[in-house]
Amino acid sequence: MTSPDHAFRLDLTPTPSSFTRWWRIDNNLGPGLWYATFNGDTPAEIVAGLTDALIRPEPEEPSPSVAEVLTGRGWEHTTSETGSQRLTSPDGIVHMELYVSPSLGVMGWEIEAAHHHGEHGPEQRMWRAHLDAATPAHLLAAVAEAISNPAPVLRARFKINDSAHLTQSAEIGAEVVGAHKQRLAEARRHRPKPRLATAVAAPTLPRTASPARPSR
Repeated sequence: MTSPDHAFRLDLTPTPSSFTRWWRIDNNLGPGLWYATFNGDTPAEIVAGLTDALIRPEPEEPSPSVAEVLTGRGWEHTTSETGSQRLTSPDGIVHMELYVSPSLGVMGWEIEAAHHHGEHGPEQRMWRAHLDAATPAHLLAAVAEAISNPAPVLRARFKINDSAHLTQSAEIGAEVVGAHKQRLAEARRHRPKPRLATAVAAPTLPRTASPARPSR
């Protein structure tokens, strides 16, 4: 999909493995080229956190940083000598890390969810995402907001993973459909209005006299 002004593009490329990159969102026009990727198992609400913010007008006020959003919701925040940052969710499942290379500089945000993060890295990975270092601040804040949002999410009966951190409740179909329609209505509210074409009057050409016809 391409935005009406052709500035942004969203690609969905499913593969046999859902852990590979499925979603890629980037801008085609400068300045500040950036991109974001999500694997196939990334919760839809997190991908939508970025795309919904992308179609809304950019806020005039400065957006909070990722650290401000997440620490405000109880995430642990640590920094290294190089300037790298790591934020860990209260249940320890999600790690969001801004890696800073001493030679290459800021490399962007890596987000990874796993049942366990051990000494040798994540185990039983669930999903992962990457946000380029040049991603606008309001989009980073929107993704951080979506990741840490405590509101319940809608899932089909057989699409729920067993976890001690989950509390399940049943919803009727009408409520699910209503929530979907409400989100679509909100997206359409920000749809740019089509430009009306104005008719341009043809220039008036001077009349030329026709040559007189000979009389019979």
